[in-house]
Amino acid sequence: MKKMKRRLWTSLMALTLWIATVGCSSASSIPENTAAPATPSEGSAQTIKIGVIVSETGPASSLGKPEAETARLLKKQIEGQLFNGKKVELIISDNETNDTNAVVIAKKMVSQDKVIAIVGGTQTSTSVAISEVAKENKLPLIALAPLSKEVLGEYVFQVTQSNATVLQTIIDYLKSNNITSVAWTNARDAFGQSGLPIFKELAKANHIEIVAVEDFDGAATDMTVQLTKIKPKKPGAVIVWSRPPGAGIIAKNFNQLGFDVPMIQSHAVSNEGFLKQVGAEGEGVLAIGSKMNILDALPDSEQKQLLMKFNDEFQKEYGTSPGPFGGYMYDGIQLVLKAISNGHESPQAIRDYIESGLGKHLGVTGTFEFSADVHDAAAGDGLALLRVAKQGWEPAR
Repeated sequence: MKKMKRRLWTSLMALTLWIATVGCSSASSIPENTAAPATPSEGSAQTIKIGVIVSETGPASSLGKPEAETARLLKKQIEGQLFNGKKVELIISDNETNDTNAVVIAKKMVSQDKVIAIVGGTQTSTSVAISEVAKENKLPLIALAPLSKEVLGEYVFQVTQSNATVLQTIIDYLKSNNITSVAWTNARDAFGQSGLPIFKELAKANHIEIVAVEDFDGAATDMTVQLTKIKPKKPGAVIVWSRPPGAGIIAKNFNQLGFDVPMIQSHAVSNEGFLKQVGAEGEGVLAIGSKMNILDALPDSEQKQLLMKFNDEFQKEYGTSPGPFGGYMYDGIQLVLKAISNGHESPQAIRDYIESGLGKHLGVTGTFEFSADVHDAAAGDGLALLRVAKQGWEPAR
């Protein structure tokens, strides 16, 4: 009996020692300096997520498609890289040019994906819609469309030039060509309606008369009624503030009606989609665009080298040019990556860094210098006045 008790006691001790040994072995596989993973908002997650929302399909796809392609290119490039010791993942979603979809996607990115910033919007109305989600959740939004001062704020930045910066390029062209009167046309959407109030101020300050103002449905298939009203006013130029497809329709109608004055379109048309839409009927139309559109005509500079690097990478991946809209996405994501690389990993820290720690930053869109008062900081040094030619875009002379 005593022998049996001794054997049982020995067996129990052996089992206890085996359990302890296994436990120590398991614990020793975790490095001593490894902390438990935190949520992205706490800034110590092993993978930091950035949300990307674009209109890859739907009416604004000519703008959103190169943005989505740029995001996928960067997603591929950063895979496996570490930014201040952390991996970064891009969560890319198509809102199908639907503002309601964009809001639903943004809320999911915040609540489920735990993103630390959102880059996106494609068009003005979508960016406005997403901005409400960003503000409510104190999350930085890098918008890809021009926004008003009322929408821009503590958590909302934009990488496109402001409407005032773009329109000043048009004013400079009018003055250099002694054009003192213009007609203005715009789509009845958020972007289309955003330009005229600013242009009126600039025109008045530069003694340029607005002899006619017409608007149109951006989804309409004919704008000859508006142009027929404009023609008798004999403007020195016609300005169009819209995006494709409406911008392409009015350009074709302009050609068909035999206008003999310049048509100047906004920066929302400086993409391959517009060129394909207008074809030969668009030749001679002017547009504000990016220097990305006319790389071969640029003198050598640090900016040109940056533009060429991005353009070459995009061309290799997709066989076409990224245009300014791909550039907006590139700059938007790079701003967030730069913040993370400098140790700023929470939404608040990223917001603070972009506003006050970034300083002057050269992007493919232009030079950025944000501040507490300026959240639409892209300078006009990335803009160019373009002309539609047989071979594509060329510098306007």
